[in-house]
Amino acid sequence: MDNRLLVARQSAAAGGLLDLVPGAAAAYSLRSLSNTYTDPVVTVRRSSDNAEDSFTATEVSDGTLAAFCGVGDGFVKEWRDQSGNARHATQATTANQPKIVSGGAVILKEGKPALQFDGSDDRMTASHSHSQPATFFSVATLAGSGSHVLHDGTTIDARNTIDANGLAYAGSFGLEGSGFVVGQQSLHTVSYNGASSTIHRNGASDAVGNPGTQGIVGLTIGSAWNSVSHWEGLIQEIIIYPSDQSANRELIEGNIAWSYS
Repeated sequence: MDNRLLVARQSAAAGGLLDLVPGAAAAYSLRSLSNTYTDPVVTVRRSSDNAEDSFTATEVSDGTLAAFCGVGDGFVKEWRDQSGNARHATQATTANQPKIVSGGAVILKEGKPALQFDGSDDRMTASHSHSQPATFFSVATLAGSGSHVLHDGTTIDARNTIDANGLAYAGSFGLEGSGFVVGQQSLHTVSYNGASSTIHRNGASDAVGNPGTQGIVGLTIGSAWNSVSHWEGLIQEIIIYPSDQSANRELIEGNIAWSYS
């Protein structure tokens, strides 16, 4: 068996990702990232009457969320932070909320729930701040011409990013990987650590270099900090560690890969 598949199987069997590697600064997912996490993962607004309710990972997948939305659509107002730091990603403006239910059915990629960003105005923001080193993990699928999966600014262009072209910025420099393939689910890992920064795509090394040393100030999901360069596609998971996770990278990626096939 390929070593990465072995690590994936072992890590998935051992427990939730945050049980295996604690200490995340923020963790957004539609699955439970800890064996002890039973709180809601999203708050959803349904299109029929704008009523809102919150749902656990189990309720997102078992038909409870779809039943709440009926034959209409469901949009995410809040994506809960499972790290315990309460850095929940929110979007109060209804027109800018990503979709999770379409025509009465939960949106899926590879059989797992996903948030759909329209490439026009959908975005979510969260409070977040720390210096390098930092490690970002994301599971996303590009649908069209979208740009930013995430951007760490909210009121300032701090520029720690993952975008469609595989670019990672930390200041005025860019570290360029191979980017996304339209329609293909991808796991991107970006380690921001000055001259030792790296990008991995689907477990393989994609780029090594120095994108700069800018720290993290705020977090924007689905666009750049100033509401331009929106993501057109799906986002299923974003996890940020305020530390260098190179020693745990294969373990974390293995858990994620096993969960998302």
